[in-house]
Amino acid sequence: MAKVIIFAGGFGSGKSELAINYALDRSQYAENIILADLDLVNPYFASRYVRDLLEASGIRVLAPAGDLSCGDVPGLPPEIIGFLRGNDEIIIDVAGDEVGSMVLGYLSRYIKDSDYQLYLVLNPYRPFAQDLDSVMELRLLLEGAARLTFTGLISNPNLMGETNPEMIRNGHQIVSDYAQAMRLPVCHLTVEEKFYHDLVCEYGTILQTITLYLKPEWMQ
Repeated sequence: MAKVIIFAGGFGSGKSELAINYALDRSQYAENIILADLDLVNPYFASRYVRDLLEASGIRVLAPAGDLSCGDVPGLPPEIIGFLRGNDEIIIDVAGDEVGSMVLGYLSRYIKDSDYQLYLVLNPYRPFAQDLDSVMELRLLLEGAARLTFTGLISNPNLMGETNPEMIRNGHQIVSDYAQAMRLPVCHLTVEEKFYHDLVCEYGTILQTITLYLKPEWMQ
């Protein structure tokens, strides 16, 4: 049985960064790690653009090829179904919109038979996650199309270069309030390494560090 970890979220949520970080972390402890980049909407912050880094760590990358690599229709890599029927560990990066729901809906019959976790990644400083109604709408869209239920939220509050510890605290409280209303656990609070020591005493093991591999050139 495959083990499947799905990171879903809208533009600016940071789901692709989380998928990359998770895959790299798991590759230190397990073989046969696969990262399926099925975000067919956003061509600028996609997991497939660090393919060389991932493959150097022994991670197999599945992504749409050629003209479909940045398309707006679900052009899925054909190998994905075979891997979902196997015994590999598969990390899926999928958009939190109509296209993302189509992708999950198509794959749901195979994901249901796996050991899966479906995470909704939330950055409350992005427009789609600034109020509970928007977040609930996103949840219903994805769960309805995929016929899968979310297993938890990941809190990723940031404003890129303007992020500071107080902003993280305030944003995480917003996500925690969403989680309570949605009756879902907050599984992780993700921050850059430079914020870890300021926050770890408050949040403990829920706090996880990430590296920004998809940082725009102007922020390098």
